[in-house]
Amino acid sequence: MAELDLVSFFHGIVEADSGYWLLQPENGKVSVRYPWQDQQSEHLDLEQWLERIDSRCRAAFQQAMHASLANKQAFFCHYCHSEDEWLRIHGMPVEIQQQQYLLASVLPLTMPVINDETNLRDPESGLLSAPLFRELLIQAMRLSKRNHEPFAILTLHYGSHDSSLVCAIVAQVLQQQLRRSDSIAQFSEGELIALLYGASRTAADNVAKKLTGELQRQLEGVALDSLKIGWAYYPEHGDNVDTLLAHRLDAVQQLSP
Repeated sequence: MAELDLVSFFHGIVEADSGYWLLQPENGKVSVRYPWQDQQSEHLDLEQWLERIDSRCRAAFQQAMHASLANKQAFFCHYCHSEDEWLRIHGMPVEIQQQQYLLASVLPLTMPVINDETNLRDPESGLLSAPLFRELLIQAMRLSKRNHEPFAILTLHYGSHDSSLVCAIVAQVLQQQLRRSDSIAQFSEGELIALLYGASRTAADNVAKKLTGELQRQLEGVALDSLKIGWAYYPEHGDNVDTLLAHRLDAVQQLSP
């Protein structure tokens, strides 16, 4: 099957707002298309493609790709080209006319369009803003419904006379302990919130244990009035944004400062 025909075939079986990524292992050629950017397909060598991925997630992408081809298993990975554009790739090795291919669909984890860049990040903490986080949450629900994957919302509430110091420490712990593809925002005064893509309750419980221990260590000796942690899980705690965000407040638990 000619390359153009194969690309047209795959383009026809993915949803209109999904991108596609196609690797031909025999010649190391990649075809890719992101419909949210433009309508053009690109054809390039695998090494050229890998150079376009952020160097901090390139190794994970390569490892997932090689494991998929070697074990004939699903190909799944989060990756990015820039800090604010994370993508989810999901596919399988297939054989078409006695030729091996790795076919995958691509969806953006960060898709909202905000023209006013001052709304992207909180000016004091540098974290994502509350309006952007809400848009990301809507996008996460859309992806989860399509791919039947859970996700979790983590919230951390703190009270202190030196709130800027506590915010900086808590933000640093979150950034160090969570994956780079997870989204962290300054959601309100005294509250940081994080979106953990693809995280089940079990995975979130493991994250909570690590976070709790590291927060208590980093905040030792810091004057705190309160420190609380809470979780909400999709779809367990609601099927819309407002319900999930409301549950995060119902489920907060006090941590020992």
